Amino acid sequence: MSGRLDTITEAHDTCFRCGKPTPLGVPLCEHDNPGRIKGPSTTQVHGTIVIGLIVGFILFGLAATMIRAGGPFDAAIVATTPVGDGQTSVVVNVTNEGDRSARATCRLSQGGLVGSGDDVFFSEPIPAGEMRQFTRLLRAANAPAGRPLQVAVLCN
Repeated sequence: MSGRLDTITEAHDTCFRCGKPTPLGVPLCEHDNPGRIKGPSTTQVHGTIVIGLIVGFILFGLAATMIRAGGPFDAAIVATTPVGDGQTSVVVNVTNEGDRSARATCRLSQGGLVGSGDDVFFSEPIPAGEMRQFTRLLRAANAPAGRPLQVAVLCN
């Protein structure tokens, strides 16, 4: 031995089994693959993974634009009527202002504040540009007896 270490300055792959440097595109060294059977190199494997990820993100983006949600939805409370037993009937008009038929997800909030006691409901498909009316029964969480229930609605 001359005491110096040989270094590889060119691009190379490494043997899958022992880690020795091999030429680009060669996955195994001569010792581990004396028959020189072809197989993918690490460069080829990683390149395939990167291409798969890029194609996957492109397909996901295309699917997201094709399966977009409908709306926007405009919602208004038409009436609130006490029905006894601490419940209030709430009538809501929901209008689909979008360009395609879609279901609305609506939240009725008591006192105008979002909370865990909110009533959430899903509408049937509302055609584009049309309005549907829904009636929901709410149990008054904190409203004093004899006072009207304050309710806010938000649909998306």
